[in-house]
Amino acid sequence: MKRIHFSFGLSLLLLAFTLVFSACSKSGADESSSSVALYLTDGPGEFDAVNIDIQKVEVKVDTNRAHKNDDNFGRGDNDNDDHLGRSDAFGFWVDLNVTPGVIDVLTLRNGIEQKLGEAGISGGTVRKVRITLGSNNTVVKNGVTYNLTLFNPVNNYVYIPIFDKHRERGIGNGIKVWMDFDVASSIVEVNGQFFLKPVIRPFCNANFGTVAGTVKPAEAKAVVRISDGAGFNAVALPNREGNYKLRGLPDGTYTVTFEGIAPYIAQTKTNVVVKKGETTKLETVTLLK
Repeated sequence: MKRIHFSFGLSLLLLAFTLVFSACSKSGADESSSSVALYLTDGPGEFDAVNIDIQKVEVKVDTNRAHKNDDNFGRGDNDNDDHLGRSDAFGFWVDLNVTPGVIDVLTLRNGIEQKLGEAGISGGTVRKVRITLGSNNTVVKNGVTYNLTLFNPVNNYVYIPIFDKHRERGIGNGIKVWMDFDVASSIVEVNGQFFLKPVIRPFCNANFGTVAGTVKPAEAKAVVRISDGAGFNAVALPNREGNYKLRGLPDGTYTVTFEGIAPYIAQTKTNVVVKKGETTKLETVTLLK
């Protein structure tokens, strides 16, 4: 039996989760006779804590072999009515049997994983992931705890479509997909209140690139920002050793900025080339006062 592993994780300011189809999978991403497991891993962030109330995680499976290789088929699936039934013309929902609860995603970092649940899939292609959020979400900033209110409290579902460009095929046609939860874009502060509107971007290592390096000193409490100048932006917070990693970057040329607290002076690296399937390693940056 093939296995499909879902791993959540934070990469710097990004919450990522990995779908690992760890045994044979036919072309067209047909996950016949599979099981699905969900994990949480990795995760520094700019808050002291980000507590997310996860009530349920499901995957939508398309079992119609007539369009199993049609990557565009799922694009017509409207999220707005998906909660009205367990199945429709685009597939049926499979519950991953996640134990409901609150998880501080910032405690999961440096490759640490937490398994949340697992379920079997009788056959078909996984087209979509649905996360059901509860209302007990909070953030801690500068030692103070704030309620993290759902931006749309009536709709507590988060949908993430999966397409072929997000799938990485490995040994035995195993498939991996990562998804970045952009904390900086997902949490909005308005007049001292915090609102949650998840922004999630799927990717895979084979079709997207990575930028990694080290910034010093630790006392600078550096933030690393990357931009392609055309609307794609990402942020990373280095760990205690100053190491950072920005993943899920499309091919392109980027500008990377290193900012520290006062009186440290920001530095910028331009023309940083990112290629799919590769890690661009930058020289160590030392911020000066």
